[in-house]
Amino acid sequence: MGNTLVRGFGWALVVMVPMVVGSCAHAVSGGEALRASITIDARTVVGKVNPGVLGGNMIGYQKGAFGGTGSEYTDRSCGVWDPEQHRGVPEMVALARNIGMSFARYPGGCGVHLFDWKKTVGPLTARPDQKFGLPEFMQLCGEIGAVPLITVADYHGTAQDAADLVEYLNGPNDGKHPWAALRASDGHPAPWKAVWFEYGNESEHGDHGSQRMSAQQYAHNYLNYRHAMRAVDPHIKLGAVVATCFPNLSDWALPVLKIAGAGMDFAIHHSYKFNYSGENGKPDARTIFAMALAGADQIQGYYDEMNALIRKVTGRKDIPIAVTEYNGAFVQEKPVPYRHTLGNALLNADQIRVFMQPKNNIVMANFWEFANEYWGTVKGFTYLHEPLVKRPQYYPLDLYHNHFGRELLGAKVDCGTYNVSSGYGIASAQDKGSKHEVILGTVNMPRKWSLFDPPTGVSHHLDGNRVVVDFDTQKDIDYYSAMKIAPAKPGLGYRLTGMVKTDGLTSTSGASCQIGDGRGWDATRSAVLTPNITGTHGWTSLSTDYVALDDTKSIMVTARRQMQGGAIKGRAIYGDTKVTEFIPKHYPAVPILSVNASRTLNGGKGKLYVMLINKEQQHPLSVRVSTPGFAPASANAWILSGPAVDATNEQNPQNVKVIRKNLGAVKGPFTVSIPAHSLTALEIEGKMR
Repeated sequence: MGNTLVRGFGWALVVMVPMVVGSCAHAVSGGEALRASITIDARTVVGKVNPGVLGGNMIGYQKGAFGGTGSEYTDRSCGVWDPEQHRGVPEMVALARNIGMSFARYPGGCGVHLFDWKKTVGPLTARPDQKFGLPEFMQLCGEIGAVPLITVADYHGTAQDAADLVEYLNGPNDGKHPWAALRASDGHPAPWKAVWFEYGNESEHGDHGSQRMSAQQYAHNYLNYRHAMRAVDPHIKLGAVVATCFPNLSDWALPVLKIAGAGMDFAIHHSYKFNYSGENGKPDARTIFAMALAGADQIQGYYDEMNALIRKVTGRKDIPIAVTEYNGAFVQEKPVPYRHTLGNALLNADQIRVFMQPKNNIVMANFWEFANEYWGTVKGFTYLHEPLVKRPQYYPLDLYHNHFGRELLGAKVDCGTYNVSSGYGIASAQDKGSKHEVILGTVNMPRKWSLFDPPTGVSHHLDGNRVVVDFDTQKDIDYYSAMKIAPAKPGLGYRLTGMVKTDGLTSTSGASCQIGDGRGWDATRSAVLTPNITGTHGWTSLSTDYVALDDTKSIMVTARRQMQGGAIKGRAIYGDTKVTEFIPKHYPAVPILSVNASRTLNGGKGKLYVMLINKEQQHPLSVRVSTPGFAPASANAWILSGPAVDATNEQNPQNVKVIRKNLGAVKGPFTVSIPAHSLTALEIEGKMR
């Protein structure tokens, strides 16, 4: 993602599917507390706590970058940099230090596609539209105490430009390295010794203009860039884009790993699991967040698959994953901006739990994004004399940095569960779950396409059972004027395989197939797209899976070209389609209590730390805490909560906040009460038995 001017996702179809939340397994009336228990064995360490997952993103886009930018981006890093004093804004630096920002990523997301780093260095007088450039970012990292992660442009420049970047940052100022000499004149004679770089941002979706690489081209470019950069400094690490959000890993990740995996330093993933863009308040907030909070366990499943694929394809176990962007993908404003709610803060806290698990091999995670912009954890510009407000999503980072230990512990949890149906990028989570799908048969689809009036600049006609579409327009258009409809059953899966052929199709968004609810997108907001093809290709099989709504009666297959790929010319031919009906595999019901535990010891004495997320939205939880191997003496709790799961701090900065609760002297086992829809950081002081 990483785009600052968000009007939908642009490059990906946002799937909006209503869902049904099942009842909590231990449901009670009114506000009576539910019961749960956890057991934390302080003697069993499962790994080190990785502070690298508490990273962030700092925006330093250039003028005219993706979405358009003003001085807030180019000069002030969304309020973090003070160009008048040539330093980080002290209040913002303090807020970043308070959350332990371990890695800081620059210059941001989609604005990096055409980013020219050479325009961000040198005298400020020579770059009046880039007062927050590369040397300023490096200085800011020093003030915060963050390790820099620098994204190299994927659709601008050359491998030599990337090598020059490494020389600017790390080369010796010995008179033989002109870029290092420029760094010295910028005020830093000694090398910065930067290590972490990534090649591109979400490169698979193109530059939002006329350029789009294939996975194969990207992988070969990556190897060329890595070779050039490491020739300057063999200590640098360059990451490769493997997956954005949660696509089928065979579409982009597989060819990238096959070509570049042997030389890959780390794999890049962006985690935006829950996708919602509705402005009508439907479904209601409780339904939305019950579903969103099912996401973390499904994210875990994806990392299981990704790590297995990396090992299988490359034969290596030492390729870590960098989650250089993550958040909940809420792209809307009404009834409230869900991205700034308590519910999204809980979702992100649960993602941090997943990122910390040693088996996932995640080296860093960077929250998108630190300040202001569309997604920021903090809002307010000090130069405009605005108060700085911590949004709910700030607090999970705060609690993890200040109230979590150094060694990760396992935890056993006994609690109630709830069911959710699929939608918004979430798979069904029901009862005991099912690891396997069951194929039911082939759907009897019409052989011929039905045609409707195409948009201006597009003509189409039938050629037997095929539809031939000719594009000749300078405008960016949507095409969905050929379709087939067949009966369908609620809740079942439908796998579409469509045959598509293209001839000279010039666009970064090409020909694809779509399958969705038979009532249409406007009525249900429920559909998915296959990958798309451009240029000239023979018959190509494109496939995707769709899960029907709970009130579905029919499915619709559509010949598609999605807009936001720029002007388009050329021909696309849509041929045979096949739809297979199946019972989808699904996850077990969602536990209402999420737990992450750690310890810090010194000579047998110390603390246990427990992060507790109560996903139950109407009832508090009474949690019995057992700590075999550790004798508790006292406990404190820091509780993030608010009046409702969709509460924000946009109008009242104290609406969602952290309250400290002194539990006093305790002996194990003991009980702690945590509010509905809350995150609790529990600290237990004592000694090992």
